[in-house]
Amino acid sequence: MRASFGRILVFLLILSSNAWAGTGAPKGPSTAIKPAEVVEIIIEALRTNDPSDGDEGIVTVWRFAAPSNRAFTGPLPRFKQMIKSGFPEMLNHIDEDFGPMEIRGDVALQPVWLVTRNGEQVGYLFSLRRQSEGYYEGMWMTESVAPIAPKKPSTTI
Repeated sequence: MRASFGRILVFLLILSSNAWAGTGAPKGPSTAIKPAEVVEIIIEALRTNDPSDGDEGIVTVWRFAAPSNRAFTGPLPRFKQMIKSGFPEMLNHIDEDFGPMEIRGDVALQPVWLVTRNGEQVGYLFSLRRQSEGYYEGMWMTESVAPIAPKKPSTTI
């Protein structure tokens, strides 16, 4: 019985370590991940998305989408198409600027400005919520992403 328990424990450790494989960033939500980290993971996934590997970046974004978000955006194939057609500037952007995160209870808001490959600046407000029930209870997940105005460049006198 002890040998079986040991094998099961090792198997579970291998499975959990796979979530942290690759770049060191988790591939899905966890109660250990803070809201700012969730946004950073999502932005990195979008920056490095590669259609030749099954759009793994978009898949990572999907994993961090709250159940309410998934219900609205549809199954993964529809979500992929929504990102590609509705938010193409997010994919493979060349730079990002994270604004200050505001956390109020179980809601976190973070503005992020991206620089596209053609040098255009676009902004988005990420709205996250700590999930309160079910499998994802206690995990920060994306409820919505909304366009915001580009960040004005600072002027020096």
